[in-house]
Amino acid sequence: MASSAIPAIDVSPYFRSDEENEEGKKKAMEQIRDACVSYGFFQIANHGIPLDSLSTTIDMYKTFFATSDEEKLSLPDYLKSTQESAGTYEHFRIRFSSSSAFDVCPNNPPAFRQVLEEMASHFTKLGVLLERIISECLGLPPDFLGNYTNDRSRDALMGLHYFPAEEDENTGKPAHEDPGCFTIVYQYEVGGLQVQKGGQWIPIAPCKDKLVVNIGDVIQVLSNNKFKSAIHRVVRPTETHRYSCAFFYNLQGDKWVEPLPQFTTEIGESPEYRGFHFDEYLQLRLRNRSHPPARPEDFIHITHYSISS
Repeated sequence: MASSAIPAIDVSPYFRSDEENEEGKKKAMEQIRDACVSYGFFQIANHGIPLDSLSTTIDMYKTFFATSDEEKLSLPDYLKSTQESAGTYEHFRIRFSSSSAFDVCPNNPPAFRQVLEEMASHFTKLGVLLERIISECLGLPPDFLGNYTNDRSRDALMGLHYFPAEEDENTGKPAHEDPGCFTIVYQYEVGGLQVQKGGQWIPIAPCKDKLVVNIGDVIQVLSNNKFKSAIHRVVRPTETHRYSCAFFYNLQGDKWVEPLPQFTTEIGESPEYRGFHFDEYLQLRLRNRSHPPARPEDFIHITHYSISS
């Protein structure tokens, strides 16, 4: 296993307005750009989300996951297992029907909706900031990705609970890439998240005051492979439960995705991908889970849209 550390970047300059802070923003942007090129992953410190809010959110998820299966299974966005990883983890996903409302939220624990709405608001604001930074890292206008995504109704907030691994077992979330723009993850106290680079797995140690950000397939395609959507996985620890929280910054399903001319025709490079509707890709990825192919090489990844050289 590789020992290289995924960079941790101080983004506090983006929360201050003094002119002397421009140097801090420039440094952070350079670090994020390098991380997106090298890893597709980075950590952020001083991110503006109160640590007590993050801790309370994890506590609420722990309470929810401790409720009866009958109660959890009554909710449409609760998933206890899949064919790809039966019995290893469970998750509950909150989707938005508008920028500030959830489609479904459990009544137990009683304060769950209030806590998750507050956390969703924090994550959304941070996501808007990150999309501006990523736009500038790509040499695009700061509002480019904001105008491109133009809708927050497909974002999702997910709590995950990984059961302790049995002896000699470390399966968790199998190796995968995220399909959307980017994902923000809070690992809390227990690690297990690993990123693949150069054929080796790099662990990301949990840290209560840092968030993990990873680039998704949409950004990789738009940038024509300039920024990476890295393969990652979760390895379950033994003798302890693992809880985490993830925010998926997504697109509308009917959005057309293809390499931008700024990274192809305008610089004399050929596109690495053919265009597609985002929802089409999501459906193919969903089929990976509902009807896993017999051969690993038949799983659908973003390479499904690659243009052969």
